[in-house]
Amino acid sequence: MKTLFNPPMAAAIRERMARVRPDTHPRWGRMNAAQMVCHLTDSFRVALGEVPVAFKPNPLTFYPLRWLLVYVLPTPKGKIPTTPEFQLTKPADWQADLQAWNDACDRFIQRGGSADSEWGVHPAFGHLSAREWGRLTHLHFNHHLTQFGV
Repeated sequence: MKTLFNPPMAAAIRERMARVRPDTHPRWGRMNAAQMVCHLTDSFRVALGEVPVAFKPNPLTFYPLRWLLVYVLPTPKGKIPTTPEFQLTKPADWQADLQAWNDACDRFIQRGGSADSEWGVHPAFGHLSAREWGRLTHLHFNHHLTQFGV
């Protein structure tokens, strides 16, 4: 299973992220590379519970539907609506923003290795297990790295 808690897959995501440059153009969408880095850092911060989330119960919280979306169905191509919690950080300095992403990635992976870890609430899916966070994060990052051609 593709998850950010699988060391070779995490290394591959890090390697792909390292190939993104500030002037890398997206294949779709309006987000630029710097905004994407901040967006993905914010998604780590939500998962880690560092950002409060305004969660509203919806059909995605029900296990069978959530399971299908996380483990079975392919990630949709193109633009997928996001939530305000994943758009809090504004780009500043490219190297500093990339370092913030790497630091958040370290915290996320470290927490995933602990059986008693607590996780933040996902804005659409609600409470998720570490396994679900690892899988969703990998899918999300793959989506955006593909968006930027890496």
